[in-house]
Amino acid sequence: MAEEKTEDEDGAAPKGGKKKLILAVALGVVLLLAGGGGAAWFFGVFGGGDAAEVSAEAAEEKAAAKRAQRRAEMVFVDMPDVLVNLHSLGQRNRFLKLKVTLEVEGEPVATQVKALMPRVMDSFQAYLRALTVDEVSGPGGLHRLKEELTARVNLALEPTRVEDVLIKEMLVQ
Repeated sequence: MAEEKTEDEDGAAPKGGKKKLILAVALGVVLLLAGGGGAAWFFGVFGGGDAAEVSAEAAEEKAAAKRAQRRAEMVFVDMPDVLVNLHSLGQRNRFLKLKVTLEVEGEPVATQVKALMPRVMDSFQAYLRALTVDEVSGPGGLHRLKEELTARVNLALEPTRVEDVLIKEMLVQ
């Protein structure tokens, strides 16, 4: 009996230990594959990204439909022509003639704007008379003029809001 050697004495693992080692390695491989597959799906390798892309596309389409609906509801309110003397240092009078349309959201807002048009005209007149020819010249001047008129009309009509001031005609003499 002394000559019989057990596996423990040879340094080899007992049979139960081999099974546990194989099971642990197999479980590790399965977990690694499952985690890698989940990550690949999440990042779109196996189609998980398609779901994200579809939801992003659906959200974009919904936003575009909402913008189109808002545009369809937009109403344009023509203002009376504005003619003012520009501020000048010389003896020669300089004039600014302006045709403006206000873009508003819906007919109820347009009705409110029309009712408060004298207040808007007063705000425009006070601002425009203080301008010089240099301030309204060029594309930069036109852009600044639009921004300032939009801010002034929204201040005059508060809490009603005008989406944009559209300049149909601008003549400086």
